[in-house]
Amino acid sequence: MLGLAPISTTNKSDVIAEQLIDFINLNKYEAGDQLPSERELMEALGVGRSSVREAVRKLEAKNIIQIRRGAGTFLCRQVSKDEVLVPINIKPDRDSLIFALDIRRGLESEAAMIAASRGTDEAISYIEECLVAMEHAHQTHGSAREEDAVFHRSIYLATGNPLFEQLISGMRGPFQSFFSKPYDRQDFGQRSFPLHRELYEAIAKRDPELSRITTLKLLDCVERDILEMAPA
Repeated sequence: MLGLAPISTTNKSDVIAEQLIDFINLNKYEAGDQLPSERELMEALGVGRSSVREAVRKLEAKNIIQIRRGAGTFLCRQVSKDEVLVPINIKPDRDSLIFALDIRRGLESEAAMIAASRGTDEAISYIEECLVAMEHAHQTHGSAREEDAVFHRSIYLATGNPLFEQLISGMRGPFQSFFSKPYDRQDFGQRSFPLHRELYEAIAKRDPELSRITTLKLLDCVERDILEMAPA
């Protein structure tokens, strides 16, 4: 038994998504942990496969969970029960992601500035810790997508404003889907890799303007990758 109450409602996917968040928090899952199988969730909630899949897709779109083909479903980030799951419809295609980058530039550059100006010493130390883990993964495996997400999330957390993590992390799911197959490339992230350390150093120096500029340079690299992978 997973400890989830059966659902009895005509519009089940939103309720199931909320139940899954409750379940994740109750069982203290951490980022990277594997979640129960689709069949286990169906049995625990007393709903059909399509309802579970729709709820899972909603959480995946918010970058809360990740479905790895052949491996299972994994938690990307911890989520508060009170988090507002803003319904942002971003498709994992070229034009939609370019539009989304316009929004991310504003949010992420502001987050970096706030992290630099009012992030605690402890929060900035955590950014460095995440950076070192990302660099190690990149140098060892040639890519570090999961560690990259954790690094950026550490900057959102350093702002002290939970809305940055909720909004920006919620937008990253379609980008992750785009940069996986069939657009998977061994050289993905190479041009932006050095900028991550530059961004950390700008924040650690308590330089909001340099943090903003470096963030925008990093996102410009993301845009170039998108345009090269899926030219018009």
